[in-house]
Amino acid sequence: MSNVIHIFTGHPVDPETGVLPQPGECLTCFVHRMVGLGGCSDGLGWAEQYRLARARRAVTLTRRLTAQGARCDCDVVQEVWQPGPALWIRDLGSGTLQPPSALPPCAGVRGGSTKPCSLWVAGTSLAL
Repeated sequence: MSNVIHIFTGHPVDPETGVLPQPGECLTCFVHRMVGLGGCSDGLGWAEQYRLARARRAVTLTRRLTAQGARCDCDVVQEVWQPGPALWIRDLGSGTLQPPSALPPCAGVRGGSTKPCSLWVAGTSLAL
């Protein structure tokens, strides 16, 4: 483990995974991955990290996410965007649908985009 501490989370930075989006990785997959690895930044720090690394022209990104109901990075992947219905799993005991425990690799987006890849749907449009 590294002795470098990430400014947004206060957690050590893993030199293997780093804190940069992977080539073609969408905003939502990046935020999901970073929340899973480093925890929620209690703000939109991971989203802003993505913007600085891959979409510098998207200067209103945090304002847009806040307007969509995101108070922190966790909200980005739990409220604003959610895994698409095809990824949900039916619980055999109760018959209810459960969110996936793991996601497939990011489906990718063009450079500079802050839109999610095809794995994600708007949280408001998900009706299971």
